[in-house]
Amino acid sequence: MTPFIRIDEHLSLHLARPELAEAVFQAVDENRAYLRKWLPWVDDTRSVEDTKTFMRESMKDNSDGSRLTTFILANGQVAGSLGVVHFNKEHRRCEIGYWLREDLQGQGIMTRACASFIEFLFKKKGFNRLEILVIPANELSRAVPIRLGFQSEGILRKALRMYGSFHDVEVFSLLKDDWAVRKQI
Repeated sequence: MTPFIRIDEHLSLHLARPELAEAVFQAVDENRAYLRKWLPWVDDTRSVEDTKTFMRESMKDNSDGSRLTTFILANGQVAGSLGVVHFNKEHRRCEIGYWLREDLQGQGIMTRACASFIEFLFKKKGFNRLEILVIPANELSRAVPIRLGFQSEGILRKALRMYGSFHDVEVFSLLKDDWAVRKQI
């Protein structure tokens, strides 16, 4: 499979496509309890067919530019997903979302994947502002934007409804100029 973005010899981002559906579903299914703590869509992913439907929708969204869904492969295995979940093309800003298998946490995979993705979004897509929204209690996910130089802009109180409860969300942002300065250090 040709990667969308090759990060290094072990890590790459791949656009959504049908042949990834089974492996993506397996990664979600095996990490269901962990992912469910932080992500509102997990209960709706009950079968390979659900994932195939998501792949078809993602391919359409990737094609028409309404979203950008990629899957992280680590040593040829599905490790998680990274993508643009909301675009605001007029104002050249977008929101990045991601998830990673629990057994691969703490290895720098998401930070490296996000760094390459950020570079792509600023250089190739012309964005000026990137945002990451995180449930504050998700310390591992929260650490990613901090490591990458994002600034915390505060808490959106009870902004996410998930499994019948409302959760606070912390907003992080990174500007193209901030990224350029950071890369020079």
